[in-house]
Amino acid sequence: MAWQGAGFAQVTLWKYSYHLTESDLLQTMGETIVGIGIRKPMTGTPSPASPSRFLIVTLGRRYLALDVESIAGLLTLDEIGGVTNPTLHGMEYGIIDLADRLSVSHDQNGANTRIVLLSEHGGRGSIRVSTVEGFLELQSSQILPLPTQFQGPEQHWYRGMILFQRSVALVLNIAWVLEGRVPGINGGGGQRSTPGLAA
Repeated sequence: MAWQGAGFAQVTLWKYSYHLTESDLLQTMGETIVGIGIRKPMTGTPSPASPSRFLIVTLGRRYLALDVESIAGLLTLDEIGGVTNPTLHGMEYGIIDLADRLSVSHDQNGANTRIVLLSEHGGRGSIRVSTVEGFLELQSSQILPLPTQFQGPEQHWYRGMILFQRSVALVLNIAWVLEGRVPGINGGGGQRSTPGLAA
């Protein structure tokens, strides 16, 4: 559906519904699914005019926007069971405590908690988010620069912001989230170990 707020850029929002599986959500995005919430690697390069697609999530009370191109999977707590580091096709997605890195308080085991598997430039990791709100598709011109108040390290945490639900969703810099992580196979042969972190 299209959402138009007063003074806000129009974006297309596919609302997350608990009547839909994560697989249904990614099919809505036009991706080919390999199992629950997993998409095949995309081929080709999108043109500069192609709209950008984001998964909007919350971490605590903060909206975050995750580039769909960097999402390898979306899982529930039940789907990962007691596994410490989710593994998919022999590839380990090491736990990253994003809430701690962003100094955000949130319930890591809430009923709506989801685990997002991230992959970019050979690095992989998994984060826990409080809720999944839906997908946004918008033009690059609708991604706004960070305000001047962002003068510290947060300039590296975010790539910009998107007007969303009469608030803003900060576009997470996935390269920063995965900083220092290298591919790990079957238990993370090359995965950096970070004791004490929890997605």
